[in-house]
Amino acid sequence: MRGTRKIDWLNHLLEFIVVIVGILIAFQLNTCSEEKKEQRLIDRHVENVLQEARFNRQNIEQTIKASERLSENIDSLIAMIGSKGDVRSINGLGLRVLSYNNSYYKKTAYNTMVTSGDIRFFENLELRDAIISLYEYYSWAEGIDKASLDNYSNYYYPYVAEHFDLIGGTPQDLSVYENKSYLNILATYNYMMKNRIRKQKEILEKTNVFIETYAPSTPVK
Repeated sequence: MRGTRKIDWLNHLLEFIVVIVGILIAFQLNTCSEEKKEQRLIDRHVENVLQEARFNRQNIEQTIKASERLSENIDSLIAMIGSKGDVRSINGLGLRVLSYNNSYYKKTAYNTMVTSGDIRFFENLELRDAIISLYEYYSWAEGIDKASLDNYSNYYYPYVAEHFDLIGGTPQDLSVYENKSYLNILATYNYMMKNRIRKQKEILEKTNVFIETYAPSTPVK
């Protein structure tokens, strides 16, 4: 009778352990590779958001300056009408305050980050929440701008289009400017504009803080 072959259990166990360790190492390497890939995605998104924030900052600064000039012109117009000033100057200012400046807040980088689902890869939750908060401010600003634009479009422009000479710029009778409706429209227009300026300055500060915090090497312009 032939002898039974003895199984080398120790050798099999060692081979099994080697296989398991190899699988674990491969899994770990794959996990590390995925984590590095995800981190590169996040880094790219953050840089794009920072570039977008810088763009929005410049736009907000320009909008504030234009809004302040417009508000100053409205103040001067109201004062000039109240003092029964020169009708040509009143008419000129009335036409000048037609130059309502709309603002634009770029959101491409943020929307890409959200719609791609990459926002879930953020390990720095403070940074993630700061980005979300910043763009919530931009949405809030758009609401303020829309309210101001609606007031301009629904009240100031229609009155001027009906009562002013938009083609030749010829001054009208003083009663056109002293009209209670026109003065009320001007007062509301001015209130909306001053409120818009205050809110835009808050948003500018929020944008500056974000850039200073997350891109410290970038000086605030």
